[in-house]
Amino acid sequence: MPDKSHTYDFIIAGAGAAGLSLMCHLLGHPELQSKRILLLDRDAKQTNDRTWCFWETSESPFESCLKSQWSQLYFHSPKFSALLDISPYRYKMLDSLSFYQHCFSRMKDFPNVEFRQDEIVTLSPEGVITGKQAVYEAQYVFNSVLFQIPKLPGKHYLVQHFKGIFIKTAQPAFKPEEPTLMDFRVAQHQDCRFMYVLPVNAHEALVEYTGFSEAALPQEAYDCEIKQYLQDYLRITDYEIMHEEFGIIPMTDAPFSKSISERVINIGTAGGATKASTGYTFSFIQRQCAAIARNLAQGKKPLAGADKILDKYAFYDSVFLRVLLEKKIESWEIFHSMFSKLPASLILKFLNEETSLWEDLRIMHAMDQQVFLAAAVKQATRK
Repeated sequence: MPDKSHTYDFIIAGAGAAGLSLMCHLLGHPELQSKRILLLDRDAKQTNDRTWCFWETSESPFESCLKSQWSQLYFHSPKFSALLDISPYRYKMLDSLSFYQHCFSRMKDFPNVEFRQDEIVTLSPEGVITGKQAVYEAQYVFNSVLFQIPKLPGKHYLVQHFKGIFIKTAQPAFKPEEPTLMDFRVAQHQDCRFMYVLPVNAHEALVEYTGFSEAALPQEAYDCEIKQYLQDYLRITDYEIMHEEFGIIPMTDAPFSKSISERVINIGTAGGATKASTGYTFSFIQRQCAAIARNLAQGKKPLAGADKILDKYAFYDSVFLRVLLEKKIESWEIFHSMFSKLPASLILKFLNEETSLWEDLRIMHAMDQQVFLAAAVKQATRK
């Protein structure tokens, strides 16, 4: 049975990207540095269990955790290949173990911030968490671990699924300044599939096979595709696997509730921070956590100002998911249209939800207008 209750100002349920980012943003405000904060997770976060990538024009709060960063990216399709300048953006790869260590080191400066390794059993709307070892309660609980994806009629459901391997070669095999964001020259299998290559140096790189579809693949399928790609396109047959990672990320326009109650706030994927059309999450987590911390520092409720009257990007995401599901156009042709006709920086700006309406129209003009217009009309009329 759990022991007596422990009381805090804030509890952060889950010490992943969202939970640790929120903790760092909270501690960035002098008004919040004396708050009693509990970080709760069943895992000790002492292994490199994932890689996060994102792009931005300025320095990240986690710049010291970056494994590498680039100012240009390769894009390949069956009809087009180019090394694209993405300035003023830089594409960044963040090592999760370095991120964990950075955040836990930050905690050491604040004795009022505590980490407890415990498994969450229940979370009540009143801000009470029952763990296997104890009961915890707080004025606000920020939850990133307990959530379900709602299954609603008229919504679109895909997953981004991927397997990546960090490999090391005895002979130089990579150009560190030339990563590959998307390579659609691999077999599509009537889906959306591509390779992703992020070299750290001439001998080491993350090589990842990614798909957008309704379900993940058997593990051996990823292994086969990666091996074939290394052989056919990178001409690599002799290598050592240093690390492997596998993941499934929801790609859905179903709404994720921003809160369970006034005292229980969802963050990260649980709070809708994963972009439906790409699966990218890290940058959106930073915006979400920065806004929550800023509100609390100003004496406001955590989600003050979070509601949007009209979210154009949510509509764009829904249209994109519909196009992928309807399969009236090869998925690689969608990305080919963008990257072969538009500046890469504009595409990244659009995917980062930073564009003006005029820039949105430039994106739309580059796409297959017949397919996307039909999908947009259906989406607008919910057909």
